[in-house]
Amino acid sequence: IQQRQFNKASNSTYCIFMVNKPYAITCSVVAFYIPFLLMVLAYHRIYELRGNPQEPRGNPQELRGNPQEPRQHPPDQHSSHRMKTETKAAKTLCIIMGCFCLCWAPFFVTNIVDPFINYSVPGKLWTAFLWLGYINSGLNPFLYAFLNKAFRRAFLIILCCGDERYRRPSILGQTVPCSTTTINGSTHVLR
Repeated sequence: IQQRQFNKASNSTYCIFMVNKPYAITCSVVAFYIPFLLMVLAYHRIYELRGNPQEPRGNPQELRGNPQEPRQHPPDQHSSHRMKTETKAAKTLCIIMGCFCLCWAPFFVTNIVDPFINYSVPGKLWTAFLWLGYINSGLNPFLYAFLNKAFRRAFLIILCCGDERYRRPSILGQTVPCSTTTINGSTHVLR
């Protein structure tokens, strides 16, 4: 602790935040590992259900029916579009959660390991892992903008001060006048 607290290069003392083993484990498990496990289980369940969407449901006696009758009907255009939309949404969430896990995992692994190796992780490595986690927050707007057309359009409207060329064209081909209102401190565009 004394070695980490005193910086010989600048002849100054730092306040070092060091946690004991139970706190490091509890904090990391509650803040990262349990949410990570729940996300993995949820995505496993989502992809498991997506893997067999044509699987018949219901009473097996009713499903047998006439053996000459085809069991599967081609999906109509609406359900096909819906499936594509849901698949894209699942991929988007998977990428966002994957980035979250990759950015924060080094910090939370180090947070648990450091007390068990007598606090020997260098301070610069701690700082790098912490900033990698913070960078995740900066990545999110770009990930959403890259992966979601509606978010990208809203992002451009906000960044470009409501420029009309980024607004969705009206079905009738005419623009609808806008007004703004403030609700709970945030401004909303009304059409």
